[in-house]
Amino acid sequence: MASAIVQYHDDETQAMARAAVTLLAHWGVPDVPPDSLLDGASGERTERAAVLLGIHAALRQIFPNGDRAARWVGQKNAAFDGKSALDVMQADGLAGMQRVKAYLNAEVAG
Repeated sequence: MASAIVQYHDDETQAMARAAVTLLAHWGVPDVPPDSLLDGASGERTERAAVLLGIHAALRQIFPNGDRAARWVGQKNAAFDGKSALDVMQADGLAGMQRVKAYLNAEVAG
């Protein structure tokens, strides 16, 4: 299955990065510098921000209560071998973010 490559304008890229930083703060990730999750080459940074926003969208569908959604990110989860989604994202970078997003999308589709 081929994946489409999305092209973003600079202003869209900057808006996504700002939204992702705000999202990380909302998830209560004070000890994690946003750049540790968003760091990468320009294209990868944009993809990371897009995946984080996709995670947020899926969480909002599963947990209408934003605070509950934010807490889920830091809670240990059997689906991630006892690690939290945040642990997976930090340890595995973009691949970890995509894993968390795929898990959540499967839960939404469930």
